[in-house]
Amino acid sequence: MATEPENTESPISEADSESSMQGPHNRFVLGYYGSPREAQGLLEAQLPDSLKRVLKLEDLAVENSHFIDERMAEVESDLLFRIPRCDREGEDVYVYVLWEHQRKRDSLMALRMWIYMGMIYRHLANEGQLLPGVKLPFVYPIVLFQGTEGWKKGLVLEDLIDLDGLDPELHRWVPRFEIDLIRLDEDSPRIHPEDPIARLGLSLMRAVMHRNVGEWLEENIEELNLAYGENRSPVVLILSYALLSGAGLTTEEFRTIINQKGDPKMKYEAGSVAEQLVEEGVIKGEESGKTQKAREVAIRLIAKGMKDQEISEIVDLPLNAIAEIRKDNLG
Repeated sequence: MATEPENTESPISEADSESSMQGPHNRFVLGYYGSPREAQGLLEAQLPDSLKRVLKLEDLAVENSHFIDERMAEVESDLLFRIPRCDREGEDVYVYVLWEHQRKRDSLMALRMWIYMGMIYRHLANEGQLLPGVKLPFVYPIVLFQGTEGWKKGLVLEDLIDLDGLDPELHRWVPRFEIDLIRLDEDSPRIHPEDPIARLGLSLMRAVMHRNVGEWLEENIEELNLAYGENRSPVVLILSYALLSGAGLTTEEFRTIINQKGDPKMKYEAGSVAEQLVEEGVIKGEESGKTQKAREVAIRLIAKGMKDQEISEIVDLPLNAIAEIRKDNLG
């Protein structure tokens, strides 16, 4: 009987219910790293030197196609980049980056990526980019994991297939396919690119994961000021994502930090962004200090395993507010 791979928390056919971040995540990833400039800064840090030395990263293009399964759309974002080779005129390499927003690791990730890779080649064939007699272009698969759990299984497709008791000669029909996993909670150069814009984007996603966006904004406000002076568009996306994430930053705190330390022009634009999001009902307006304190206490009580009714009575917030706090913080 076939054995199950370890850690099957997230079946291939189901989206992780923990993620309530579909809109903010996708809006940020596709808008931010969908720009060739920001994508170049990202890939400079992510790709191995053996690949970078044959690529013209400065000439990369973003393919306007996405391959994630609709059932996984709440917990994934993806981008496909086409990069010319510098050693072979007229030939390209592709880099496929999948942002995994769910907090739990997926033991079948290698299988899902294998399926996506097939879809990429089918897309290239439909676009007339695969010619008869010409070898398929190389596609490099990267997964950026926005969770905190360790991940040692599920990265190699061959390891997911039950080969116990089968003659070794049959193994040649099994694909080895392996994915390059990058965890946002790691402390490595790959998570801290030299390019300031790429670094700010990844570090913000890390802050969202750890729900300390307010601290992140305080620590990075000076670098945001500098980046805004050079290229305002990605900084506006960063500020919007910080607000939309709801991960440890209230509208009131956002305005306070920006007003005290922000560049004058960035301060004005950040205020406009916040007002627009409040008017659209996407984020909440300012909370009183008392309400914010109650929310903080509620989060601690939820972490201790108390029931919503008990928490509601202690912090004097309605049950629906406690349920929303629980959803925002624990999924």
